[in-house]
Parts: sequence; structure tokens; C-alpha cells
Amino acid sequence: MKVIVAFVLLSINALSVTFAQETIDWARLSDVAFTDQFDTERGINYQEAIFGPGVVPLDGQDVVIIGYVIPLDAYGIGYALSRNPNASCFFCGGAGPETVLELRLKPSAMRRYRTDDRRYFRGTLQLNISNADNFTYVLLNAEAVSY
Repeated sequence: MKVIVAFVLLSINALSVTFAQETIDWARLSDVAFTDQFDTERGINYQEAIFGPGVVPLDGQDVVIIGYVIPLDAYGIGYALSRNPNASCFFCGGAGPETVLELRLKPSAMRRYRTDDRRYFRGTLQLNISNADNFTYVLLNAEAVSY
């Protein structure tokens, strides 16, 4: 009997760790400012992010966020998640780089998503300060989840 009780308690503890993530919203991700920079090697301008105190603690944390899926290529490999649907022009209406994040899907989550599917995604949030090749926010090991 003691073995069964111990097993149940360990299982509950494992589940709580597995599902320990914070649900965030796009308003929280708007706590960022940008400064214009110039990459002399490539001869391009880019914006460097200055993250506010509401966002910095999220770096490297497991989070869940809802948004609209935007395909980045014709092969169904690269996706972004946007605060606004693509049909509404996701950078129109005052939207900026903080309103979209790059989804780096875990292999088991790779599949075709439809443009403007509204979905929750879970993953590890990475803040990108100055890499001009990536979005301001990147969701690593991302997977679609039901809420």
C-alpha cells in the first residue's frame, strides 16, 4: 500500500512540473522598446530590442500564448505567431515587431497549420536582443496545445 501511495504522490508531482508554465498575453510582450542599429558587415539597418522589466523574467521560461498562425514559407516548416490575423495585415494598425513571435516547433509538432488558425502554443520563450536574423521573440520547442 505504501508503494502505491508513493507512486501516486510522485505522479502528481511529475504532472505539476510538466504543466508548470505561465500563460502570457501580447500586452505583456509589448514591454519593449527599439533602437535603430546598423550591421556594418552586411550593410543593413535593424532594430535592437530593449526589454522592459515585465518581459525580462520571461527569458528562458516555459510559457503559453495564443495567437494567429502565419506561415513563413511554402513548405510548412517555418511559422510565426501573431497578435493579429494575417488577413488584417498583421503589421498594420500600429502593430510592431513585438506583436509577432517566431515558432520553432519541436519535431513532434511539425505539421501544416492553416494561415490565421487561432491557437495556443507552449514553449520556451527566448528574448532576442540584437540578432537581425530572428524575430524579437522566439518560442523554442513550441507545440500547439488545447486550452
